[in-house]
Amino acid sequence: MKQLIEYIVSNIVNHPESVSVSEEATEDKDTTKYLIKVDPEDVGRVIGKQGKVIKAIRQLVRIAAIQKGTRAIVDLLEDETKVAAPQEPPAESPAETSVELSTEE
Repeated sequence: MKQLIEYIVSNIVNHPESVSVSEEATEDKDTTKYLIKVDPEDVGRVIGKQGKVIKAIRQLVRIAAIQKGTRAIVDLLEDETKVAAPQEPPAESPAETSVELSTEE
């Protein structure tokens, strides 16, 4: 199963040498968790538009696991040191801005 995931992911990414798949046993004896780690530049390629690529990988692994009589979970590890884009403070909306009008007679 691990070789299947490595083969699929390494053919999708631009840096196949940085692809690593680790295998973890879960509390459930029939379930195995596979963690995919790729180069930070390739995370978007593995996820795909609207998550379609990672969903397809999970489906293929699920089918292969069913044929073996086991269960498999596939997760993609993202780099924890990734810096989020700076956020700008929200602009004031017209409803929050109050204008005082004086009516002088």
